[in-house]
Amino acid sequence: MRKIFLLMATATLLLTGCKKQTFDERVQTEVENFNLKEAPKQLDPYTSFDSMRYDADLHTVHYYYTVSGDADGDLFPAEELKQQLVSNVRNSLQLKAHKEHGLSFHYVYRSQSSGLSLIDCTVKPEDYK
Repeated sequence: MRKIFLLMATATLLLTGCKKQTFDERVQTEVENFNLKEAPKQLDPYTSFDSMRYDADLHTVHYYYTVSGDADGDLFPAEELKQQLVSNVRNSLQLKAHKEHGLSFHYVYRSQSSGLSLIDCTVKPEDYK
């Protein structure tokens, strides 16, 4: 009888401990892990990746970058970069599951010298489908 009770208790603990994550919880975990491993990171001489976050209410992944040096100013190619961001999301295999769930991708590029936003661009499902 005691063995059966222990077996049932163990099975109950295992079953209750195996809670499956929702898609939003999985994305949140991925974002947190990515920030721990990859942020901040210098991408090129002018751009650094600062962090990302996930807003489950808006179903949006937010990416934050800082622009410095010669690219930090009036010559910053904002419109070209916006078009490139849409193209990158549209063609990305890494974001396939995220796109299938209809997530949006919000990109913010800030000037290191002024702190002002150079780009504030959201790529929505209608932009990449």
